[in-house]
Amino acid sequence: MRSCPVLPVFPVLPVLLLLLLRLCSGTSFPSNIHIGGLFPSASHEYEVFRFALAQQQDIPKLVPQVDMVDTGSSFAMTYAFCSQFSKGVYAIMGLYDRRTVNMLMSFCGSLHVCFVTPSFPVTTNNQFVLQLRPPLQEPIMALLEAFGWSRFVYMYSPDSGLSVLQRILDTAAEKVWQVTSINLDSLTEAGFIKLLTDLDIKKEFQIIIDCELERLNSILNLIAAQKRNLKMYHYVFNNLGFLDLNLTEFQKLGGNVTGFQLVNRSDPTFEKIDRDWLEFDNKDLKLPRRKLRYTGALTYDGVTVMATAFQNLRRQRIDISRRGNAGECLANPPRPLGTGHRHPEGPAAGASGGSDGPCAVR
Repeated sequence: MRSCPVLPVFPVLPVLLLLLLRLCSGTSFPSNIHIGGLFPSASHEYEVFRFALAQQQDIPKLVPQVDMVDTGSSFAMTYAFCSQFSKGVYAIMGLYDRRTVNMLMSFCGSLHVCFVTPSFPVTTNNQFVLQLRPPLQEPIMALLEAFGWSRFVYMYSPDSGLSVLQRILDTAAEKVWQVTSINLDSLTEAGFIKLLTDLDIKKEFQIIIDCELERLNSILNLIAAQKRNLKMYHYVFNNLGFLDLNLTEFQKLGGNVTGFQLVNRSDPTFEKIDRDWLEFDNKDLKLPRRKLRYTGALTYDGVTVMATAFQNLRRQRIDISRRGNAGECLANPPRPLGTGHRHPEGPAAGASGGSDGPCAVR
């Protein structure tokens, strides 16, 4: 069993301060900063968002404006986004899926509002959508090269796996690989079990699975129940939370497993954050809180970076109050903030200790 480390890389985080500066003009600074949140009900990331905000005690204080929303509904996401924009949020943190990401990017670009997200990365030139999660195209291609795989199965979720699939298929055409691609959304549980049988008959023992943690855990349980995790199998999990998976049943028959791990759980900084997380607001919990997952760690770091960015702006005595046109979300075309086009110069450098490595704000 292997866990391939992935160094935390956050090329978008230093951009956040510059984008926030687009709102600036003057010499005063508010003591409270309204930050939006768009999360599914009872999501791990929402709970960590609350936890991370509670840890930020410095001035200015980040005040949340949260909507629990169906991230797969364009109507619900549009209504919630525009509602938060009208309440004067300076940035929004939240999640999206493939059905709403394009709508979200359009609003962020038109209204000059930063959206900070731990969701799966997408290819975009939109500077207002700041993606915290590193993409895995290059690591997975390097892994395939190291293993020398030329015949394998790629199971994917359309939410997170399409960009990697495209890269794999392009390379397969060049190197004459035999790749069987399987859309997990097209299969029922019975269909997936039949697929496992068919793959076993065809001796397809090299399999990549690309989907989010909850779904991946369910898939591993099905594989273990069908005993398709014998020693001749080698599974690669194209996911950054290898240690977040429940491999208790899956590993019993000795199947080979390779995965990626973003968070260094032995790091003292993370260990302290995780302890604080487990103890946070736990009086009314019916079940013990689970450990911080990698998407939660990214959410925590996103809040930390936003707090650091606003502290830097305050030290520079830059006014971010909204003057002139307050913007209108549903205008045709949407109107951004009246101060959204300004670019004050040179923010002072700042840095914060992240849960999965240092997060710099420059």
